Amino acid sequence: MIEILASPPHVAAYRFTDELTGADYDACIADLESRLLQFPRIAVVSDISDLHGLSLDVVGKDLRYALSKRGEYDRFARAAVVTDKRWLVAVTGMADRIMPHTAMRTFAPEERSIALDWAAELDPAGED
Repeated sequence: MIEILASPPHVAAYRFTDELTGADYDACIADLESRLLQFPRIAVVSDISDLHGLSLDVVGKDLRYALSKRGEYDRFARAAVVTDKRWLVAVTGMADRIMPHTAMRTFAPEERSIALDWAAELDPAGED
């Protein structure tokens, strides 16, 4: 399940719970794309602390979306991951090193508002 969180227009903020379905993923991508139409750069906040699984079609959709965005990864300027799972903290740290144009940070579940604030500090025009 996906909940689109209240955020500034240049911040795509989501809370994922239970199992993420293909329809949930489609809603997320539609929201992301609408923000990318408005701004040269956006920030993304993903609260996955209560996510318990992905349907199989989500994996395929995510791979196709990631490949379609090759050459545009720098438009995702900040990524905040809210989680209490240590392995996701480690994965985010590795991703931060291989995606030099995206600043990535992890936050504990009780720090979701801090994650949103950090993401909102982004200048979507790229002036920072």
